[in-house]
Amino acid sequence: MSVEILDGATIVNFLEDEEAFNAQICDRFVHLDSDHDGRLSYGEMLKELQCLRLLETHFGVDVETDPDELALVYGSLFVQFDHDLNGTVDLEEFKSETKQMMLAMASGMGFLPVQMVLEEDSFLKKAVEWESAKLVA
Repeated sequence: MSVEILDGATIVNFLEDEEAFNAQICDRFVHLDSDHDGRLSYGEMLKELQCLRLLETHFGVDVETDPDELALVYGSLFVQFDHDLNGTVDLEEFKSETKQMMLAMASGMGFLPVQMVLEEDSFLKKAVEWESAKLVA
């Protein structure tokens, strides 16, 4: 984990660079697709969904969460990705929904810089790294 400063523009600009965003999406998809069938099952995506830690923390402090509630939330998130409701998520569905989630985060953040703790392999961290590389170049 690292502490980074970012704003909504960091995210939006990263998403608008289709080459950079698509490369990160493809890398993550391949990493998650453990059986290499080109589709993500619920089991393959569960670890990624759990990394979001939607209910397991309260302002950064771990809290006990009802396992049934967690299963319901993660199941609902998986369905958000599974646009055609066939029980798996293909690359286009993964890319589309990840982009929508990141745009929602950008909208929620606004354009004032905030300091955040980011996981090293998170898409937000990749957006910060992309922005930093652009500043250096």
